Amino acid sequence: MLRLLIIPVLSFLTVCSTQAQVPAFSVDDLLTLASLNPKKFDNYMSEKGFLSGGRTIQNNAMALTFLGKQQVNPDDTVVHSRTVNLYKKENAYCFAYHTSSYEEFKEGRDRLKKSDFYYPEDKDTSGEIPLIFQHKNISIETTKQVEEGSPVYTFLLRKKELPSMVTRYAEDLLVFDSHEYLVSYFGEENVKKDVYYFSEKKFKRCSVLFGNSNRQVVFVWEDEDNLSTLSYILISGVLPTENGLPFNDNIGRNKWAFKSGIYSGMSIRELLEINKRDFSFYGVDSEFAMMIEPTNSGYIDFRRIGIMLSSLDGTGSPIFNKQKISAEEAVENRLALHVFYIMLTP
Repeated sequence: MLRLLIIPVLSFLTVCSTQAQVPAFSVDDLLTLASLNPKKFDNYMSEKGFLSGGRTIQNNAMALTFLGKQQVNPDDTVVHSRTVNLYKKENAYCFAYHTSSYEEFKEGRDRLKKSDFYYPEDKDTSGEIPLIFQHKNISIETTKQVEEGSPVYTFLLRKKELPSMVTRYAEDLLVFDSHEYLVSYFGEENVKKDVYYFSEKKFKRCSVLFGNSNRQVVFVWEDEDNLSTLSYILISGVLPTENGLPFNDNIGRNKWAFKSGIYSGMSIRELLEINKRDFSFYGVDSEFAMMIEPTNSGYIDFRRIGIMLSSLDGTGSPIFNKQKISAEEAVENRLALHVFYIMLTP
């Protein structure tokens, strides 16, 4: 009789032991994986119950693949599949966790919402819509896809490499494509969220680097919700931002220089010498008043480097009433024009 009782007990313990050997995988595990030396990937994934699946193609990149062991329970009606892919694309290391379990997906997103990661809280985040969570140089995108009729939920972690160079020129700033990526390099004390005013009724959320200083830069984002995907940067001694307006009068000339030699405050004569060819700017009655025409007719590509001019003597001269004014004509008439602000696009 005792022997008959022992056998089912041992069978039960064996099942429990087998299930315990296949631990769950979570968002925290994905973050841990991203922090490890690549030589430790295999051991870590093995400890988490994953087997090496060789190499596959993910997002047009060669990926190292790990396949989750099936956690089979006799009472389960659904067996969930789990896969992890590791690859590098451009300057980012990517770690993708795919699961067919909605419970794991929801638990992971809830965990990220309670963490230090930034996400657009004013949006509906309760459903399965894609979300991006960001913290410094790490972002985690959560998505849902349907493969062969079944849902697959993905956590894609991207860990971007920090620039190795010390930023010297304004063009060096174009590598920063999100607010959090700026914070990871320059520090939270030097990067602030703000609002840039194009007019009283038109404005956009932005990030300001070194605000209210002679090295201030405004980053205008295409994706305002996630403060990411750079549209352009603005450099000037005077920038109409919500937190900068009260202080701009005391800042003076912006010290960021461009590889071409352009700088804020440069005279139109100097700009003409650098470009080595004549260029035009719009008159005061134009929608683009005092902006240099976006062409590439000389050394400076004014399509990527947008420049607005300002006159120290005002705009009373009849020349300013023309639709377009030649830079050479402005110099010949001794107009005191200088570079007021510079807009640089990627």
